[in-house]
Amino acid sequence: MASTTPGHRTTFEVNVSKETFKFNAAHFVAFPGFRERLHGHNYKLSVRLLGSRQIGQDGYVLDFGDVKKATKDVCKSLNEYFICPIYSNAIDITECRNEAGSETVKLVCQDGAEFVFPKSDCAMLPIVHSTAEELAIFLWGEILLKLDATYLIKRGIHTMEVTCAEAIGQEAVFRYEIPDTNCEEDIRKVCNVRNFIMSGDLLAKPCLPVSECPNCKIEKYK
Repeated sequence: MASTTPGHRTTFEVNVSKETFKFNAAHFVAFPGFRERLHGHNYKLSVRLLGSRQIGQDGYVLDFGDVKKATKDVCKSLNEYFICPIYSNAIDITECRNEAGSETVKLVCQDGAEFVFPKSDCAMLPIVHSTAEELAIFLWGEILLKLDATYLIKRGIHTMEVTCAEAIGQEAVFRYEIPDTNCEEDIRKVCNVRNFIMSGDLLAKPCLPVSECPNCKIEKYK
């Protein structure tokens, strides 16, 4: 049995990954000089909580039910939406009303492509590129707000990790220390996506067209 005496590094953690931790959404990544085609993913999430060398008086690091409820609620809020990155540096985004009076979101991309969506079909997220990495940061904050950060700290939980998978074998992980606050504004500052993006001109290589990329033949509809 692992010792619980001071100085030993035994710690506890819980990992929660359920079939219900999923949402379907459309998006495209765009950055200066590049735009993906509009497509969709069947996103899946998992949550990991890292604690201290002691567990609660109830025998839990945290009740799995708390994690399941929070994560399912967040997934439901994004299911069957278009993910619109409101801080994009490569898309001009305008909210307006059409002739029928309905609210719409118009996107004009650098390559001249234009998209118009009903606003009610859009998830207007505080992200820049709608990548799996940025979604993991955003989702980390949304799940934490539902779990109650100060309660997690009291239970000895110091770090939370969120994994966002956009397809089998394609996932991004965001791990960050939990702040000791329940203030929504403070938590959103901690997981502000723009704080985690490099400055400068180091950009990814544009993807090959689907017809030329051997790795995309299976994945292109996922």
